Amino acid sequence: MTDLEDKKIKKRKLTKSGIFCLIFSMLMVGATFAFIVRRAGEYNTLRGEHERVQELITAEDRTRQHLEHQIAIFDRYAWIEQVARDRLGMARPNEIVFRNIAAD
Repeated sequence: MTDLEDKKIKKRKLTKSGIFCLIFSMLMVGATFAFIVRRAGEYNTLRGEHERVQELITAEDRTRQHLEHQIAIFDRYAWIEQVARDRLGMARPNEIVFRNIAAD
């Protein structure tokens, strides 16, 4: 073999390895792109679910606050009624009150 033939063979080998590297690189870029696209889709799905859960939390928080307010009102009126009955001897309209006169 001559020097010229050796150079042609080396060029062909470089060209084949270059093509192999190019194809391999393209496959890696494609796989990375597919991975990123899939993850972006999952991210968008999870972000939408997060927003829905946040809305549910906000609605439940409003409901809890309303119920706590109702409990506070009920407790206040129950306390007022108990004081009116015990200390003032009051009764509801049309309510029959029994007293132990032997204890008086």
